[in-house]
Amino acid sequence: MTRADMATVEQTLAGHRTLRKYVLPGERVVLTRRSHWAKLMEPCVTTVVGFVLVAWLVDVAGPVVGDRSAWLWVLWFALLARLGWRVLDWRNEWFVATDKRMLMLYGLITHKVSMMPLVKVTDMRYSRSIVGRVLGYGEFTLESAGQDQALSRIAWVADPDATYRELCGIIFTPTQAPHSRPPSVAVRRPAAVPDGHPDWPPVRPGDTQPIRIPPRSTPAGDGAGWAVSGGAGTFVPIHDPVERYDD
Repeated sequence: MTRADMATVEQTLAGHRTLRKYVLPGERVVLTRRSHWAKLMEPCVTTVVGFVLVAWLVDVAGPVVGDRSAWLWVLWFALLARLGWRVLDWRNEWFVATDKRMLMLYGLITHKVSMMPLVKVTDMRYSRSIVGRVLGYGEFTLESAGQDQALSRIAWVADPDATYRELCGIIFTPTQAPHSRPPSVAVRRPAAVPDGHPDWPPVRPGDTQPIRIPPRSTPAGDGAGWAVSGGAGTFVPIHDPVERYDD
């Protein structure tokens, strides 16, 4: 994530108290997304078509039914109220991804939160329809081990390519604590420092102790084999005390 993206996330959190309410202490918010504006395309088109249709009906039926044709506008105002409700609901819907989980916040009257821990995500399918490629939205389907999770489908994802890369980065690239080592690796310490100095590093319980091998003493006369003295070597023949008999 770039510094500009991080600043955008911080500004979003600062301006929306609802988002801050569901983020745990110690969590790092990676991205925040509203649903794509194409989610509002259907109610917008329905409202416009309804206006044209009602205006035509009033114009045609007006001479026949008189002022009672004005009641047809009630139908259009119902469509307009539906559009306003969808817009408010869209503004209240957020997708939030942190370094520990993914959340979907939605609901205008009854606030709902669907969550998926990152450790349970085993695969993520990314799909874009023809209309989605034209308008710029996509859909994610999350797969997890075990039972069905509350958050398994994320639709109307805005900026889907960049969102997909960021999610894969936090789901399938776990971070490790710096200067950490696997618990199975034992710590070895060097031998004692001469002149009476203490060992370093200090020995802790469970550390593997070094195996001390005493220096090899060289006898005055070597046995059978190579007799080595200084940088020169002399071969000493080997006499097998056991007599061998050929069959």
